[in-house]
Amino acid sequence: MKTIAVTANDDRGLAGEMSMHFGHCSHFVLATLDEKSQVKSTDICVNPYAEQHQPGQIPDFVKSLGANVVLSGGMGGRAIEFFDQLGIEVATGHHSSVGAAIDAYAAGELKGASGCAHDHH
Repeated sequence: MKTIAVTANDDRGLAGEMSMHFGHCSHFVLATLDEKSQVKSTDICVNPYAEQHQPGQIPDFVKSLGANVVLSGGMGGRAIEFFDQLGIEVATGHHSSVGAAIDAYAAGELKGASGCAHDHH
């Protein structure tokens, strides 16, 4: 099973809007996928570091949630490096909803990560 953390701009779960800004998303939607890549369960977590954080705090937080994959519309290079060090797979790319991002990942259409071109901090 995989546990996927998806950046979200709200607390609406799979129907919620995917966040384009990893470090400033208000929520993470955690989705556990079964061996057939079907969503088995979801949970919504407030991002305690959305307003202010130190480098590495959010990747450590995501790891503490038990995620082994993180999906985000965009993410800086340093965050990608932190996730690599933690053994967490990262995939970036914009999707209209959290559920659409998970579906794209499960179908192999959302993979790989490239850092944002500019720093948003």
